[in-house]
Amino acid sequence: MSKFENMKLHLSLNFDRMNNFLEIDSRDEVCIIDFQGQSFIIISIQLVDNTFTIRQNGIDTTHLDFDDSKVFKITNANLIGFIPIDGRNGLLGFGKSHCDFVFFDENNFCFVEFKLNATSLREGSISNNRRKAIDQLKNTIALFNAKLDRNYQNLVLEAYVCTPEIYPRENASWQELAKDFLEEVGFQIFEKIEKSVFKLD
Repeated sequence: MSKFENMKLHLSLNFDRMNNFLEIDSRDEVCIIDFQGQSFIIISIQLVDNTFTIRQNGIDTTHLDFDDSKVFKITNANLIGFIPIDGRNGLLGFGKSHCDFVFFDENNFCFVEFKLNATSLREGSISNNRRKAIDQLKNTIALFNAKLDRNYQNLVLEAYVCTPEIYPRENASWQELAKDFLEEVGFQIFEKIEKSVFKLD
């Protein structure tokens, strides 16, 4: 059995109703959007009329005003497992602050938090958004560590904070937060809206 299949099985054995939440996608590029407080895989994007289609409660629905800068892209994908975490139809639902979604492939298991609607460029606001996102990621990671007994089937763990393009990248403030995260949690955190995965032959 592949590491991907092992991870699927491990999740289903340790989380109630996991099969109700786990989605599998095998496209080369997968885009994930935060829509009305819930993370969804985008099924299709219609550039002609700037709309996008997602599956809500089992029904494909099309929405206006697609914004490419407000999605997380998983590129060069072979096969990914996607689990919405936060929100009404997320694995953990509303309540304690958790990250928006997790995804995994044959090599990585990633925790992702959206903060793409931030507009202020004040250093205090940027720092607060980053810290809040990191706290949400840590809460989710702690829960998964407990449920999975820190066993991620030999997948490499990563975390992502998705912030607007207007935020300064790799500045001293972010580098300090990333260093503290690595020391406390034990794996890397990135401030990006894209993950390029290793493609299997």
